[in-house]
Amino acid sequence: MTVIGMGNVIPIVVNASVLRDLLVMIVLLIVDVKVTGHVNLTTPASVKMDGNGIQCIGPGICGCSTNCHQGTCWNGQCECFEGYSGNDCSHYNPNIMANKDVSVGMNIGGLSYYSSELKFVDIGKLSQSWITQRTSGPNANKWDTNEQNLVNWRNDGYPSSLPDNMRLGKLMLRSTIGLYAPKGNYTLLYDGEGEISFRFAHEHIMYNGKGRMVININEGKDGIELILSKTHPGNPVRNVRFIMPGFEDRYEKFPFYPPFLETIKRYSELRYMDFLHTNGHTPEPTTWDERRKQEHHTHTGSEGAAIEHMIDLSNRIGANPWFNMPHAADDNFVTQFAKLVEKTLRNDLKIYIEYSNEVWNGIFRQTHYTQEQGVKLKLDPQSWKAGMKYYNKRSSEIMQIWKTVFGSQPDKIVPVWAWQTGYQDYTRQAIEDLGNRTRNFKAIAITGYFDCNNLAGKHAAEMLNMSNIQMETYCNNQMSQSESSFQYFMDLAKKHGLKLLMYEGGPSIMEGSAIGHGISHDDVTNKAIAFNRDQHIKSVVDNLLEAWYKIVVHDPQNSSPGGLFNYFSSTGTPSKYGSWGMLEYTGQDPGTVPKYEATQSFITRHYSHNRVDIPCSFLQQSTLGYGCFLQKRGALHWRCAVTDDDGVTWSYYPDVGNTGDTLVLDGFNPTTHTVYVRSVNKIGVNNYHSIDTRTANTWKTHTSFDYYSSVASRNVRRRLPNGVYNYLDTQGRCS
Repeated sequence: MTVIGMGNVIPIVVNASVLRDLLVMIVLLIVDVKVTGHVNLTTPASVKMDGNGIQCIGPGICGCSTNCHQGTCWNGQCECFEGYSGNDCSHYNPNIMANKDVSVGMNIGGLSYYSSELKFVDIGKLSQSWITQRTSGPNANKWDTNEQNLVNWRNDGYPSSLPDNMRLGKLMLRSTIGLYAPKGNYTLLYDGEGEISFRFAHEHIMYNGKGRMVININEGKDGIELILSKTHPGNPVRNVRFIMPGFEDRYEKFPFYPPFLETIKRYSELRYMDFLHTNGHTPEPTTWDERRKQEHHTHTGSEGAAIEHMIDLSNRIGANPWFNMPHAADDNFVTQFAKLVEKTLRNDLKIYIEYSNEVWNGIFRQTHYTQEQGVKLKLDPQSWKAGMKYYNKRSSEIMQIWKTVFGSQPDKIVPVWAWQTGYQDYTRQAIEDLGNRTRNFKAIAITGYFDCNNLAGKHAAEMLNMSNIQMETYCNNQMSQSESSFQYFMDLAKKHGLKLLMYEGGPSIMEGSAIGHGISHDDVTNKAIAFNRDQHIKSVVDNLLEAWYKIVVHDPQNSSPGGLFNYFSSTGTPSKYGSWGMLEYTGQDPGTVPKYEATQSFITRHYSHNRVDIPCSFLQQSTLGYGCFLQKRGALHWRCAVTDDDGVTWSYYPDVGNTGDTLVLDGFNPTTHTVYVRSVNKIGVNNYHSIDTRTANTWKTHTSFDYYSSVASRNVRRRLPNGVYNYLDTQGRCS
């Protein structure tokens, strides 16, 4: 166990890299970096100016000469959000977006310390809520003494002081993700004074100073526990960040983990149901003042993550957000939520709004809440019917609030009404109760799961003796049931003048009794998981998508915003409770995942006009220019090259990637003379390469983490903003 001393001086060995970091930190103490990316100096003596008079505090940390309207300033130039281009990222061009008009959306997984989806490069956002522990006495060996009520808590979730003999702990990177999380030097940053230590993971302290330490971690399933042993009452520890290796420079301006972004960028919409912890959201009532704020010590737990993160994620990849209003949200919460979205969401995006999630489903707290409210209001003497009527009442009120906020932009809002798919007559009754309040909505949303006629439940004995080929055939033979369901609800939606959407869909091959009653069988679970991983599930996923496309997307009366197929979900560890995740963990090679391949192949097939990435990418470093582009002369194929005469002539590097791959130049590190390039295949799967320009004869292949942790360095010159070529495109087909 290693301790950060409160005011102690700890001898350390400082190498050149660490010394550089320390010098930059000293300068940062006198610099105020504003949200716009511009740098204001309080003491000009130690700060250099670049050639354009822009203030810089070190390599890779310069302001921009222009405001980055739909992007982020880094190292003197803008990095644009998807769909925006130009030096100031102000030109909207949907034709460069990978997700333009795509009929597939994605349910984003929730946040937890054991989640297998790494969304943020700051792992602290995915940490456990604080547990209390005793350092001595009868409870010294107890994992959690449950004495949170004895702690003086700040509004941001950090303690302002600690009782004697008490410490706090929280887990990170626990379970499956601990096996696959990046290994290497993590950076801990914090404000205030106190004592922090770690345990469980194999760790070694590389650097320890006031407010910052570097920890080399070799992860495992046990994860790592952060322990807060002391906090100074006059200057308590707070704002703790735990940054993945390589991302210390960029984590504030670029908070999302690049491999996570890559796997969701082709979806036109993101449903944030689990991200906001909609199922069982607390507190009741949910008020705006008690919402989860960005500065909170964690974004896990039943309060959900900060709304700002959802808006930021949608802005960056150009995906329409689908927000689920908490079941106990009061009117002011809904109003302020809508106003925040109206103010900060980019203008080209639509907003899907739904009241809670599956309010009919008895396993969720929101179902009992709506029944309680319905009975209280005497909407019906039967609790189940009172709950349904309350859902109709409250969801209508919520949609009216959003419409009021967006009064001048009614087309931006897509109010969604959703009820139970499995019992069609129940849904018919519910929508008839809605009556003329259907005018408050634009769409009905249903589920689109396939369980192969409950293969893992009532046919489990039969399934255990099936080959994967036989299971594939069995599942495809049941596809007519999905088609019949889609057609029924398509007709129902049209009858009421509404569009049809899918809020969740995908494989559901598991024992339903595991969720309902905790009853499962290992052999059935293992068989179901194996099929979810097998190549033979591809045709079943593809056939489901095609059935939806034929019946719903192609219906002339169901044009946008109708037709959206929302897969559930982006990432998740398979278990007896289901193999819901399209990927099992962030960083998994998506090209080896049949469910992912099937979905991306569907998108490529039906939306072939969409680019998988930007058409040309260039960067300038001193007198040299680097670029990757589709070469005009001779047989058309992607090439990467360097020029010293502004693109008149080029010296080409060896071919990289497979024939037909789009090549994207991400950066150049002049310190190591390294060019970084991604090859992106036709279904959007990335491979990662670098080449040493001093030899320029062999490309090196990287994992996604190694690649992006290297490119994140402040020493790396990033490519020019989207659509900016600075006359370097003389040899490329860049339009």
